[in-house]
Amino acid sequence: MPHRMHEHQHLFWLPRWRFMQWLLCDSRLPEVIQQRLLSGPSIQSSVMWSGTLSSLLMTLVGLYRHQEPLFLLWFLLTLVFSSYRVWLHYCAQRQWRTQRVATLSDQIHLTNLLWSATTGLGTALCLLSGDAVLQVLSIPSMVVMATATASFAHGTPRFAMLQILLLDLPLKLAVPFQPEPWFWVFLLQAPFFWMAMHMMIHALHATSTQALLGEYHSRRLASLDPLTELLNRDGWFREALAIRGAGRGPFPVSLLYTDLDGFKGINDTYGHTVGDDVLCQVADLMRETYRRHDILARWGGDEFVILLPGIDPESSRVSAQRLIDAVAGISQRYPGLGLSVGVVHCADWRGTDRARLESLLSQADRALYQAKHHGKGRFEELGEPA
Repeated sequence: MPHRMHEHQHLFWLPRWRFMQWLLCDSRLPEVIQQRLLSGPSIQSSVMWSGTLSSLLMTLVGLYRHQEPLFLLWFLLTLVFSSYRVWLHYCAQRQWRTQRVATLSDQIHLTNLLWSATTGLGTALCLLSGDAVLQVLSIPSMVVMATATASFAHGTPRFAMLQILLLDLPLKLAVPFQPEPWFWVFLLQAPFFWMAMHMMIHALHATSTQALLGEYHSRRLASLDPLTELLNRDGWFREALAIRGAGRGPFPVSLLYTDLDGFKGINDTYGHTVGDDVLCQVADLMRETYRRHDILARWGGDEFVILLPGIDPESSRVSAQRLIDAVAGISQRYPGLGLSVGVVHCADWRGTDRARLESLLSQADRALYQAKHHGKGRFEELGEPA
């Protein structure tokens, strides 16, 4: 598997908090599919604005009709959580201007839950107030929000069901504490409503997952080297050209062009099956050595290319030597096996196009030739061509 497969969509990193990981992730699915499901309509800005404005309007109506502490508290909590949601989405938009993936999934989803709980408690407050106008306005509004949640958040079924319960359960719990007997119908409806939402969420989730997996496997076949499951050339170029810096300042990148020493002798001595196994072992070493957002590719034969975003020259030298040492560790089984590396550092990746990238590759190839000429099993470094 490559460390990344490019998807032309604004995405969020998978959550870091343990509870959010359980709530939002399905470890049986590839990471990129989890990201696509996580980054669905439920946390996109248009949906956020719709829910935010609707809930704020409802709290203002409630406060206007009942200028009491509980209604004031409902308004203030809704205002705080709504403002925080807007700020988080603004931060995500800023991150998307410079990189493809935003990092705020934990905070955004937690705030959505807090907003849902506040909205649900406010609906219960409207029921308990005995105000027929608020009851008519708030209860259908909450049901619409819960139904929309089932549709928009179906990519994360556990989260969607929790959000629905936070919206709907307070209303059901408030029924015994108000005088109107006909509202007990809400309690009779509750299991059927929740079951319908559960079935709807899982049906939509299954359809979306199946479609995304089909797309994923098609793209995977087109972008991966079938032997090592690293990116192929076309996949690597797409990934490399999709990189954007993490800010407005210079964004450094290092390029490593590697070639196995003594690989032809292994093929001649042990056969091509063993040679293929060696290539797979080297690919595995690269996965273990580099970060998940580094871009690794088998370039052809026994050549590999690695792009290291956001790394300084000294770190790229350390990285190259670490990989050389790792490959040397398997040379005990295959005498003569080693790795030579050509390194080129790019001080600012911003604005890189295909022509510049190919120029960097050519320079890294020249550095690789120097490493082999000076004794193999080492790295040489050249500057970016003028």
